[in-house]
Amino acid sequence: MKAVYLFAIAVALAFLLDYVHVHLMCPHCPFPSPMLPIFALLVVVTVATLYFYIHGFKPVETRPAGYYLVVANLLREPERSIYIKIYEKGGEAVLAEVARELGLRKLRAWRAAQRLAEKNLVVLEKQAGRLVVRLRPLEELSIEPEHGKNYKRYKQDKQHKAEKHP
Repeated sequence: MKAVYLFAIAVALAFLLDYVHVHLMCPHCPFPSPMLPIFALLVVVTVATLYFYIHGFKPVETRPAGYYLVVANLLREPERSIYIKIYEKGGEAVLAEVARELGLRKLRAWRAAQRLAEKNLVVLEKQAGRLVVRLRPLEELSIEPEHGKNYKRYKQDKQHKAEKHP
């Protein structure tokens, strides 16, 4: 709605600028002069720049589906299918229903859910005698390597220890 008001103000300012241009600088030109589109573009860009300078640029938040799908693509089956199905169900689902929809045995689904929980991707809870699987929020997902920031050094140390203790 703010954009509509800002656009209306910009158009009004463009007409005012054109009016001043015709009456002060070019009295023999017709009132809506051929410069009106250029004035309109100038004013729209100026108003938008001022608006973003004052209020700051806040990108439109998109659904985080992309992040969850990236995580899902790093998983093996059946963890991937379970993870995606839970996301499609709003981030929380009963494991037995997910298993039935995917055509998995309950034990296989339970083991896959356990592996997802070990990777800190989901939280398992008992609710009314049913196992509910809930996705962790993106803020809680760690993107750091498991062994600290310097993975190369970790591998070198590991290799060095292996050479020392055969």
